[in-house]
Amino acid sequence: MPLCLAWATDPGLEREENEDSVFVSADSGRLDALLLVADGMGGHASGQVASRIVVDTVAGEVRSDSGVDPANLPAVFARANTAVFEASQADSENAGMGSTVVMAAIRDGRMALLNVGDSPAYLFRSATVTEIYQNHSWPSEQARAGIIKPEEVANHPMKHRLARAVGVWDHVKPYTTQLELEPGDVVLLCSDGVEEAGVTAEELRVMLEGDDLDAAVKSVIALCRERGAPDNVTVAAVRVEAGS
Repeated sequence: MPLCLAWATDPGLEREENEDSVFVSADSGRLDALLLVADGMGGHASGQVASRIVVDTVAGEVRSDSGVDPANLPAVFARANTAVFEASQADSENAGMGSTVVMAAIRDGRMALLNVGDSPAYLFRSATVTEIYQNHSWPSEQARAGIIKPEEVANHPMKHRLARAVGVWDHVKPYTTQLELEPGDVVLLCSDGVEEAGVTAEELRVMLEGDDLDAAVKSVIALCRERGAPDNVTVAAVRVEAGS
């Protein structure tokens, strides 16, 4: 099942640093593809440090002799979480730093997805859009627990506070799911800078309909900047091509 990959990142118009990190790999080790987006947080440049540690840890696992497969994503995540947590403990300037992570591992037409935080993942299939991640913002967790109503989440004053993040605690439970991919499917991982710029999932679907996935990804970045891009913006996409 051939795959087309594309990715891009941009600091946006209001941030001095780009605290997002992205990693996309094709035909590495035991996988047909791995995509990862990490959105760092922390004072000074600590967010950038945290997201880079996540990417470097996962990339190292992909390139190791044991490699990564869809079944061991939670173990790979646990090592990334430990790496960020230990780095935050070792340097007072990075104390409390953390990151989101959303990553997808694909092999033989099956995709495993893992996320912690509020960086979204979408599946675009046959003109429909499906969220395939779990939002770990504080109000989203409260809504799942039945403490607040789901419709209160979008405009909640604490919607940017995360109840789960990479490296803030020594152990964090990720969300995981698996799905079978079909020809024509597009999976998009992104930082929440896309939503912050006011770009909707339906607008993303329309932009991703064309044949040129790289141009589509760049158009997402361009639209975010056109709308003010108050946060860093990162997108990584994979399309399942027709053919054997």
